[in-house]
Amino acid sequence: MISAVSAPVVQSFPPPSRSLAGRETVPVEAQTKSSAQSPGQLTDAEKEQVAKLKKIDQEVRAHEQAHKNAGGQFTGSASFGFVVGPDGRRYAVSGEVPIDVAPVEGDPRATIAKMQVVVAAALAPAKPSGQDRQVAAQAATMRAEAQAELAQEFQAELTGENDDGAENPNSLNISALAAYEAGSASENSKNISGNILDFFS
Repeated sequence: MISAVSAPVVQSFPPPSRSLAGRETVPVEAQTKSSAQSPGQLTDAEKEQVAKLKKIDQEVRAHEQAHKNAGGQFTGSASFGFVVGPDGRRYAVSGEVPIDVAPVEGDPRATIAKMQVVVAAALAPAKPSGQDRQVAAQAATMRAEAQAELAQEFQAELTGENDDGAENPNSLNISALAAYEAGSASENSKNISGNILDFFS
């Protein structure tokens, strides 16, 4: 599972406080013995339970690692919830990776790029959780907002308006230069065709 955070740097994370509902879990009986049993001393039911716990542990770790790999610099460290199996070992049965979903202030292009990474990280595991999909949707919304902001900026540049609605003086220069070049090209084409006509007369 991936969890959204708005701080660019995340140092410490509390262990997951949510219940293990929604994940395939295996109930683990409390151990009454002071030392763990060796694999040879486990009953068939306990061996089956350990095999299931190992599988869940591998799936949980692979799920969180997929988030981490895809999220790169925007993710924090993974945290896991563990249970102790009949063999005395701890097995991960839940986990989460925090990811920074704050927009890049004043830079819609950077926000768009960042949110693309966040969406990819949230949906990276083979089986994204409901929360993973929520984070992806949140990042996709932020990306769309940044794209709209960028489109507005681009439109303002094209129309020659700056942020306060006044005409941008640079756009006048660009427009004047474009008009001059268009006029020059038109004059040159007349001269060339005139020269050609003179040549043939």
